[in-house]
Amino acid sequence: MKELKLKIEGMSCNMCVKTIKNLLSELDGIIEVDINLEDGIGIIKYDENKITENKILNNEAFELYSAEKI
Repeated sequence: MKELKLKIEGMSCNMCVKTIKNLLSELDGIIEVDINLEDGIGIIKYDENKITENKILNNEAFELYSAEKI
């Protein structure tokens, strides 16, 4: 299991958080998605044998809300 920590911009409410979680959860290999709305920080735990960091970062969620690896 690997962890990807992101600074996510553009979130304004819990629906934004839910949208990101739902889009990422559809991907095979995502184990857990934890997003802090106030801090704009997302931590994504994933199985590196099933999905790459690049595929996560290219997900539709991050077309809607820009994200930068931290």
